[in-house]
Amino acid sequence: MMRAILGAALVLVLGLSAPAWAQRANFTWDIPKTVSVVDVPGQVDANGVPVKLLAVRSKEKAQVILQSVVDRFLSWGFVVPEAYKQPQLLREPMVTAIDTRNFISYTAILQVNPDDTTTVFLGQANLGAAKPPQPAGLPVFPGGSGVLTAQTEGAHTVSYSVPGKTTADVEAFYREVLTKAGFKEIEPRVFKSSTEEVSLKLAVTKEGPVAVRLVRRAATPDDDMRPGE
Repeated sequence: MMRAILGAALVLVLGLSAPAWAQRANFTWDIPKTVSVVDVPGQVDANGVPVKLLAVRSKEKAQVILQSVVDRFLSWGFVVPEAYKQPQLLREPMVTAIDTRNFISYTAILQVNPDDTTTVFLGQANLGAAKPPQPAGLPVFPGGSGVLTAQTEGAHTVSYSVPGKTTADVEAFYREVLTKAGFKEIEPRVFKSSTEEVSLKLAVTKEGPVAVRLVRRAATPDDDMRPGE
């Protein structure tokens, strides 16, 4: 979901100047018939853009929630692009608005659950506080595109897509590269060195390209693990 939230935010960059994060209006989400809320503490650094995340589960229908979110954006004076201009990066419906005064984008992604509830993933991207993204130190498969990096406490993530290749091609690439870098595959698509762990997730998108997600985090040193073992 992070890729979708940040992708939408970056698509809507308008090139405006913005005040500091603390100077923004205190916009609050108001999702009807809320059942539960999961607040992600702190913020995620995605491609150098600080993002705050929230997940809300509601008993309301997705279409009603979507209209409610749009109405709230408009009531706050945010710019809401017309439906055909809204980036749709997932199968789930999503809507993005931008606060042009404070240069902050807001994105809602709606997922219908089997129990007829709706989970709403909410992202708030502070575009005015963007900094050059920090390198993840992870290789990208040759020909990969749409690279998105994210950093949270203790983890560094790289997401991108690879056209014209299979998941087996990408998996073989990382198995070779990470083994040469001193990692050992401790379980399928999970590689560990004496100090770090890298997990690889692959999926084929409906358009055809392979979606790649790498997560690198510090690992507890293992006395039995030696680089290249």
